[in-house]
Amino acid sequence: MTSPDTTDQETTMSDVITTPPETEPAGDGSRGGRGAGSARRVRSALAAREAGLAGVLLVLVVFLAWRSPYFITTSNITVVARLAALSLIIAVGMTFVILAAGIDLSVGSTVALTSIVTGETMVSLNLNIALAVALALLSGVAVGLVNGVIIATTSIPPFVVTLGMLAVARGLALGITQGQTLSGLPASFLVLGQGSIAGVPIPVWIAAGVAVVAHVALTRTRFGRNVYFVGSNEQAAVLSGIRVRRTKIIIFAIAGGLAGLEGIIETARLSVGQPSAGNGYELVAIGAVVIGGASLFGGEGSILGTVLGTVLLALIQDGLILLDISAYWQQVFSGVIIVAAVALNIWRQQRGRGK
Repeated sequence: MTSPDTTDQETTMSDVITTPPETEPAGDGSRGGRGAGSARRVRSALAAREAGLAGVLLVLVVFLAWRSPYFITTSNITVVARLAALSLIIAVGMTFVILAAGIDLSVGSTVALTSIVTGETMVSLNLNIALAVALALLSGVAVGLVNGVIIATTSIPPFVVTLGMLAVARGLALGITQGQTLSGLPASFLVLGQGSIAGVPIPVWIAAGVAVVAHVALTRTRFGRNVYFVGSNEQAAVLSGIRVRRTKIIIFAIAGGLAGLEGIIETARLSVGQPSAGNGYELVAIGAVVIGGASLFGGEGSILGTVLGTVLLALIQDGLILLDISAYWQQVFSGVIIVAAVALNIWRQQRGRGK
């Protein structure tokens, strides 16, 4: 015999938890039918949003090809691909955080810290390249773990925690080097950021691999389903037995690790470790995720959307340079686009609730 309280709790949890479209189970009966119908509607919304963003990208490509003879050139496409790849690695980590209704403002400083760790271990300590890269990557994960533990075990908002970590990580990078860059990195390491495989830059291959793995993790694993659950309704996630604290810690560790990976690749690309690396990267990552359709309130978004948002921002930046628009105005354009994307997402959500 089922008590009224239990029935009410099950109904409430069913109503408030939103799963990603690929993982929502379909079953028999009225509840299963409603779930399947909901999944179809979410899939349709995602397809429409991402198709629309792809259409914007196509229009932008045609426009830039018309306005600048230098746009459709091998050198320019390579530059755009490298730029988009580096931004995408961080944006993928930010996607996990935003899906869980969080924010991470420390990823740019994490890039700087891992860049310095890479330079110090290879140049000053003369460590093996593989070991130095592993230590640098672990330093990024460590930053994420600290963020995650504090956020998961206290009531301090992610914004405040990661804002503090932004200052800590940047301060460590500056303090270790006294504000100086580190040069003299091994040539075999520089290939990671400057080399190509089959004509495609290595950072692009790495970013593509990261995106594929992240997509599978979010759409085909229990952990991915938990990320969406936590972002949709944290209280309901707790009631359903999800280990919310552990999920949050893992999410921020992923974000820190991917920021560290980007820092390593960027160090190889620029041939120096520099404490000023990563300035403003957190804004680019957040902008790419939001433009890709993710909700800052959590529970909505996809890796494909993040990929499209990242490419759009990279094309806009490249286009503004080709059109000889001042770097100051480039920042204005980027800020307006990010605000417009957030406003559009909020409008779409309010319209959906109104229906």
